[in-house]
Amino acid sequence: MFKQDDQLEIGFLLVPGFPLVCLSSALDVLRHANDYAGVSRYRYRTYAEDGGTVKAGNGLEVQAAARVADMAEPALLFVCAGGRDPQIGNTPATRKWLRHLARNNTPLGGISAGTFVLAGAGLMDGYQCAVHWDDATVFRETFPDIGLSNQVFIIDRDRYTCSGGAAAIDMMLRIVADDLGSDIAAKVAEMMMVERVRSTLDKQASAALYKAKARSAPLSRAIEAMEQNLEAPLSMIELANHVALTRRQLHRLFRQHTGQTPTDFYRDLRLRHARSLLHGTPAKIIDVAMASGFGSHSHFTKVYRERFGVSPLKDRRADL
Repeated sequence: MFKQDDQLEIGFLLVPGFPLVCLSSALDVLRHANDYAGVSRYRYRTYAEDGGTVKAGNGLEVQAAARVADMAEPALLFVCAGGRDPQIGNTPATRKWLRHLARNNTPLGGISAGTFVLAGAGLMDGYQCAVHWDDATVFRETFPDIGLSNQVFIIDRDRYTCSGGAAAIDMMLRIVADDLGSDIAAKVAEMMMVERVRSTLDKQASAALYKAKARSAPLSRAIEAMEQNLEAPLSMIELANHVALTRRQLHRLFRQHTGQTPTDFYRDLRLRHARSLLHGTPAKIIDVAMASGFGSHSHFTKVYRERFGVSPLKDRRADL
């Protein structure tokens, strides 16, 4: 991806209201990677449109190293944005400079709502991208022709986008693994106490799930019952009885708040549980299947491949 003998400058364009946890997480991955590699492979620098300090979403102020107008061409530039107005950084000056970088083949990234800024500059056309689930509805309405995924992060050719929060760590670890090797990335993950590095196969927990638990007490109880019965799944009749609903009412409740049938939602929970076991334990695949409520190796492999695009064995081997 990058020339092996060069020091790489990774730039971070800070938009007012940016999530500080994303910035600090990304920088720490690069810092530890330098330490374990024994060389200063990564140099990182912060930018702001007008220079000076930029207030993060939590109110803390960060001093930007330079103005956008003074930016040299970095090896990779991330736009880091957040807040309740995800388009706040979509200014003419920023769009102009981002387009200049794109014309010069500089890879570009968006962290959390930073993807809005790239899309507003016309730089996500034809790319798949990720944003935080809380911004997904606004993104689809604003940019209906851009492919938006629910994955925690996506690397699509020379565009790097992630949903924010801990996903910034996952994406940066993938960049380090591709650049310096899996061993270095694994050491960084261990230092940062990351038990499992998520990949582009991992999806965000949906906004509907978070909101539904607060909006609907029966749905919350149904989901909790599912989570407590992964190894021996409840039937839909048992689940409906548990929350004092008919099967039809249960189906309508899940459709309304999650967009899925209760059967599909339950299977998704079990598959995510299975994936956690695959990556976090040395258990045999058949044991993982049984612990997740799948009665046979072949059936488990089939539904796993349908959900994640790879077999359980291949997914496990893809670990850093």
